[in-house]
Amino acid sequence: MFVDIDFNKRPQQAKFQLAKPNKEIFSSISEKFNATLSLKLGNIHELNFSIPHFIQNVEEGRFEKNEHVDTLKEKMLIKVSLGTYSDWFIVDEIVEDADNVEIFNVKAFSLGYELKHKRISEYVEEVISVRDLFTNLLAQSVWELDYIDPLFEEMARSFESGSDSNILDCIIQGAETFGGLLVWNAEERKVSLKSVTNTGKYRGMSVSYGRFIQSIKRTRTTDEMVTRLWVTGSEGLTIHNVNPTGQGYIEDFSYFMYPFKRTASREVVQSSYFMSDDLCHAILDQQIAVEDKSPQIKALLADKLEIDNQLILQDSKMNDLQLELETINGLLDLAKSTNDTELINQRTEERNQKEAEITAERVENELLLSQSDTLQSQIESLQDEISVESGFTDELLKELNLYIIEKELSDDRYIDEKELYDFALYKFSELREPKVVIDVSLDNLLNVMEEQYYWDKLTLGDLIKVKYPQMDIEYMAKIIEINYDFEASEVNLTIANTTDLLSDTEKLVKLLYSNSSASTLVQNNKYKWEKINAVQQEVNQIITQEWDATKQKITAGVNNSVEVGKRGIIIRNPDFPDEVVIMQSGVVALSKDGGETWKTAIKPDGVVAERLIGQIIAGQELLITNDSGTFTFDTNGVQIDASSFVVRSGSGHGNLLDLWNESSNFVEEFKDDSIISAYEKRTLSQEWDKIRSQFDSLVIRLNNYFTDQGESIQDVILFHNYYTALFDYLFTTKQTDGFALLDSGNLTSSTRIVKETFEESFYNYQDQVLKVEEVLSARAKELANDASELAKQAQKNIDEVENDIVWKIELSSSKGFTFKNGVIDTVVTARVYRGVEDVTSTIPNSGFIWTKKDRNGILDQSWNNAHLGVGNIISITSQDVSVKAIFECAVDIDVS
Repeated sequence: MFVDIDFNKRPQQAKFQLAKPNKEIFSSISEKFNATLSLKLGNIHELNFSIPHFIQNVEEGRFEKNEHVDTLKEKMLIKVSLGTYSDWFIVDEIVEDADNVEIFNVKAFSLGYELKHKRISEYVEEVISVRDLFTNLLAQSVWELDYIDPLFEEMARSFESGSDSNILDCIIQGAETFGGLLVWNAEERKVSLKSVTNTGKYRGMSVSYGRFIQSIKRTRTTDEMVTRLWVTGSEGLTIHNVNPTGQGYIEDFSYFMYPFKRTASREVVQSSYFMSDDLCHAILDQQIAVEDKSPQIKALLADKLEIDNQLILQDSKMNDLQLELETINGLLDLAKSTNDTELINQRTEERNQKEAEITAERVENELLLSQSDTLQSQIESLQDEISVESGFTDELLKELNLYIIEKELSDDRYIDEKELYDFALYKFSELREPKVVIDVSLDNLLNVMEEQYYWDKLTLGDLIKVKYPQMDIEYMAKIIEINYDFEASEVNLTIANTTDLLSDTEKLVKLLYSNSSASTLVQNNKYKWEKINAVQQEVNQIITQEWDATKQKITAGVNNSVEVGKRGIIIRNPDFPDEVVIMQSGVVALSKDGGETWKTAIKPDGVVAERLIGQIIAGQELLITNDSGTFTFDTNGVQIDASSFVVRSGSGHGNLLDLWNESSNFVEEFKDDSIISAYEKRTLSQEWDKIRSQFDSLVIRLNNYFTDQGESIQDVILFHNYYTALFDYLFTTKQTDGFALLDSGNLTSSTRIVKETFEESFYNYQDQVLKVEEVLSARAKELANDASELAKQAQKNIDEVENDIVWKIELSSSKGFTFKNGVIDTVVTARVYRGVEDVTSTIPNSGFIWTKKDRNGILDQSWNNAHLGVGNIISITSQDVSVKAIFECAVDIDVS
């Protein structure tokens, strides 16, 4: 080939220019030395060089300080130009050595390296496309996604960044995961992902012995060689059912059989370098048997696959029916808890129909299972024939064992065994021969004028021909790494064999992005690490999250007597299995016949029961009512509003109520043993509250009926004195233990008293109350004679005190008063009662005063103002509650 040489061209020298981070070039670094440039296909390039501290001023003949020592700083950019190659680098490290203080050493990486300083932590994607992955990763940087090869557009992978990573490492990890080649466009700060096989071309570059090659080294290694490959997919999926041999592995011994040849009559033409002729015959016989039986096995496998797919659909349908049956059983339980006969009959009919559907589906399922088992037997029979026809003797199997090199291939992306088998065949073709690595050192062609034709042919990713007859080397290879030594004018290449490249793109990607031996270890064991992660995640989920009992039944208790499942919580008596308690849908139901009927149920609005046994403890309010009257037990005490009230003893003689009205046993109950217990103190405190209320009521009436003259009435004076004396006795006078009876610091202990003093304190006051009532009654009659209107008002006051009319407010919520998981949507209604009469409608909207307090008890004034005058009904949603809130209602009542 004749090449025209243009002597006007100059040898290609590397040009370094210093720039700010915004790529504004402000200086050229011409004094560099010891410069090296390492270019790696798809990865970050590295630049190293040195500059002197002092430079000679030729005109003045003296040395001056190099200005670049002060201006060249970390994080600045360097633009490198070499022939057609141009790229940007970011300064990462500057080293000054005390052993040679005159040298300033600089290390820089290609511009994509700046992404290493952008942190990413705990970024996890279960399934994501490469475009979405790179877009998300680059979102927090100035870099952008440029081009994605269509080959990768339809792919989806899982991704996990780890707890402390960065954008650069994640981008490289993503390229490795998808099997693509990163192409960095530093000029526009963009990155692309391209197919390895579609990158680069042959530009006519050829090197050979005596032409450009300074040295060449070829290394063969069996580190990744394999003759028997075990295969697994997602969730332990194997290839047993689709492999014609019925094994969980595929194998190939062609490397060790080479160059064995035989005729049709089994005459050996050429023997193997490794194996005996008998072993080669046995292996070939087995291959023939596999080829002969494979069509039948494949046909049977296809039929079995179709039936197995039907079984999967059938199982899904059965699961749906079982869930529907469980739902119906739950509704039936609820109907039984309310004793709704019509609804019970309806739900029972629905249950019977669903059980009939399940029975029909089960019959069809068993038929499919039978057909699948028959096909499996036929497949195994053919596989046994292959084994017999192979003709391996015990001696041959021992010899074969010498050539078995086993490895495992696992890829959890595959959930179909046929696809997994095809993938394994493809991968196996890449691993069954020793790996070849070639390193070549060349002259730096850019410094040779006569070789200017090749100046643009040495490009990263392109193809190059390498010939070296002495080592029987002749390859068309891809350049995956170029190392320039500008000082020594040398170029070192790392190349990949084209044959390997076309069938092993993923291996090349591994070679590009990480150490080959380490990457092989991680790839071969990847599924194991992922299983460990899955177990860890499952354990964390069990510990930290709620269990869904509709998906997994939980049993506990003696003989699994407690079951948490789709029907709620079911508790059975181990000794009497028909005694059942079930809890679900806000109802606790009890049965003595295995759940056929529910005699007792506890619902949000009350208890349904044929009878109650034992003590009944009331909380805020106990209300018993029927047509004859009402029994109310609340914070105000006990009230009985009935047309007739009779209490009899066991003998049945007389009405005990008359006996109680004749005498007060209150004082007698406390003084009989001269000890006031903690319980009696609480009762005594409640009694004092009644006395104080009574006293206040009588004082109000006295003030209404009398002016100054009331104070001079002797009975009124004594009334005040006895009340004060009783107060002092209870709260001031110290007893034998050094405390007053109702001292707040001594309410939990018993106190010994002098019963005569105790009795006198109460009786004096109670007797005087009767006398004051007589005074008030006389005064009321006197006022009635003087002014009828005043008498009516007095009578009203008397009636209110005597009747002790109780006002109360009841709050009800349409969906209960306790909410979980932030799901809140309820309507709260306030109703007002005067005694037993509902007087809500008589109160204006402005009379209802709603208030809200947060979890710290602080009033939410904004919410309160927004709910002024809304009336007795409010709506509460999750917008009104942050963590916890308390809603209250007060009523402004005009009792005039």
